Amino acid sequence: MKKRTIQILIGFLIVIGIVLFILLIKEEQPILDPIKPTINKEDFYKIEKSDWEDAELKDWYTNYEDFKEDIKSVEISKKDFQNYNFAVIALGYDSCSQYNVTPTKYEVHKNNIAVTVEYNEGCGVCPPTEDYYLLKVDKKEEAKNIIFIYKAISHEKCDPNVSYKPMIYLYPKEKTEVTVQLKNSDNLTTTYPKYNKDWQVTAYPDGTLIDEKNRSYYGLYWEGKNHYAKVEEDGFIVKKEDSISFLEEKLSLLGLTEREANEFIIYWLPKLEENKYNYIRFETKEEIEKYMPLEVTPQPDTIIRIVMNFKPLKETIKVKEQKLETPIRTGFTVVEWGGSIIQ
Repeated sequence: MKKRTIQILIGFLIVIGIVLFILLIKEEQPILDPIKPTINKEDFYKIEKSDWEDAELKDWYTNYEDFKEDIKSVEISKKDFQNYNFAVIALGYDSCSQYNVTPTKYEVHKNNIAVTVEYNEGCGVCPPTEDYYLLKVDKKEEAKNIIFIYKAISHEKCDPNVSYKPMIYLYPKEKTEVTVQLKNSDNLTTTYPKYNKDWQVTAYPDGTLIDEKNRSYYGLYWEGKNHYAKVEEDGFIVKKEDSISFLEEKLSLLGLTEREANEFIIYWLPKLEENKYNYIRFETKEEIEKYMPLEVTPQPDTIIRIVMNFKPLKETIKVKEQKLETPIRTGFTVVEWGGSIIQ
């Protein structure tokens, strides 16, 4: 009987110990959690282009003297530096598909600062651009690495009659003066660099393009209206989860390099993955030329033009698999890719 009582007492003490241990963990959890949210847009100070376009800004400003020497467009007092450091953050974005881009909050976690950036999502595509901000951070924080979390707060419905993001790449065998003409220029809605009857650039074998103002580009961008596409008897039905593997395989088959395919996929993948299924078809050379004839001088040895049309589907449909041809890239090569949404 005495032995039984001792066993019960020991068991009771063990249970109490376990309960106390769990309570201790719960009590200390907020201390262990290193995340410190800051929801205050006033912690971000936009730096005007005049301060960063032709200057090298520091990653961090920890004293007033350095700040005052480099940045003229932001008003921060010397007193602010007693309690805060200021990190320089560069927000990269596409000003056509991402607009009203605004940093809204940040969180400090160990050695990282995670900045949430909200934007409105559009359909067009422009060359990448940047905005610079100063971020006010407590001097007690030792976080140094800046990471960005982009969050779309609205989505613009894309026009199905627009040809989105055709990009033209030029790869001559040697430094060459090149003229590029788009023959149905009345259909152009957006171009970069600005298209005036033609583009005239100095092209290099690595694809670098230099215009008459000595500005550098990696491609020539245009967007056009009155592009009408429909579901044809051939094409492909692609599940949402198969979009990446499909694009990697077909773009390689159509002659794109991994870098070119990467840019194509980065733009089109989010749009494809919004849908359960997609009907996808690549236009023929004749269809592409009919809509927007392309003339390049001097005459290229290889021209690769890819236009992907797709239609979002809730259920699969039957189509004949499209046959694709693989071009041989040789000599002076011109590459163009783009796409549109079928209504």
